Amino acid sequence: MTPLVVIGLAAGGIATLAVFRLVSPVLAGRMVWPAGGAALASAAVTIPFGVLTRAGTPEYFIGLASFTLPVLILLEAAAIGSGADRTARWVLMLAWGVLVFPVTAVVPLLFTANCIRSDCRFEDFGGALPLFVSSTVFVFLAWLPAGIGRRRGVDRRALSGGMALVAVASFWLAYVIWLTSLEGDFDVYTPRILVAAAVGPASAALGWLLVDRLRDTHSPPLLSVGCGLLAGMLATTPGAVTVSFPWSVVVGGLAGIVAGLVFSTRAFQSTSVAVRWGLALFSATAVGFLAPPISGDTVGILFSAQVSALAIPAIAFVGVALYSVLVSAPAWILLRRHATRAKAARDQSRSAT
Repeated sequence: MTPLVVIGLAAGGIATLAVFRLVSPVLAGRMVWPAGGAALASAAVTIPFGVLTRAGTPEYFIGLASFTLPVLILLEAAAIGSGADRTARWVLMLAWGVLVFPVTAVVPLLFTANCIRSDCRFEDFGGALPLFVSSTVFVFLAWLPAGIGRRRGVDRRALSGGMALVAVASFWLAYVIWLTSLEGDFDVYTPRILVAAAVGPASAALGWLLVDRLRDTHSPPLLSVGCGLLAGMLATTPGAVTVSFPWSVVVGGLAGIVAGLVFSTRAFQSTSVAVRWGLALFSATAVGFLAPPISGDTVGILFSAQVSALAIPAIAFVGVALYSVLVSAPAWILLRRHATRAKAARDQSRSAT
């Protein structure tokens, strides 16, 4: 195991602690055993699957797996906010960790592995497809239990204190280190990755903050900045190598603006917070994932004028999104039925007393 892999694993641990702190108001004292168990199961499936199929190196899949736990904690917080009990959380976390992440991490790479033309490949440096596209889509059906389970919202004041600021800064730093470690070596691309990981989220934070101020959402500034940073990280990951400065600033800023607009759109205010988060971050990931075929070095449409370069990335993006919805649907439907029975039992108990 190379030193950079070890550094990436450590960065994943720091990111996990930071995310745990950020969503602690939603967890309300709960331990995230389902997320932890799903992360271990996911690594046990993904790493051998990727290596045996020769879709990538062991170091690459270890690096990807090191960032699944922070993602799973966010997913578990979304499940709790949608009324999921312990059993439902286990089902949801294992469904993503074992069925969604391994497939979306390996299969798209295998489909394009034998392509020799530059316009039939897609750039996904940090594994945005399996980590971010699939996870944001996974919560789209979180509205199913709406009004049935005991839903828990986020206290915005809990996310505006000094500890929250430390958590946001720690997560950002961990992300920069983790993304850089995926390169596997210190080479000519390392400075570009560092710059992208720094300026992309920063410009996204400014974009989201600008949207909240112009739309007068009354969101605490730290919450707006933290949301924007997360949107920028998702958007920066795919093109960290191929999208150079200053395009990385443009991509980050656009992702923050788009995600902020989606999150604050009145049409989505009646849905659960999990769904709004999913839609907003999915939009940011879409901006970032489509950035390499548009503004990426040599292969981007702006440089090569090859519109066909957009076809394969778009197909991969849509394919992963649809697969994630299909896998998540039975789990969310199960949660709805379980919540319905629980509500009926509570109503019967109250009427009996």
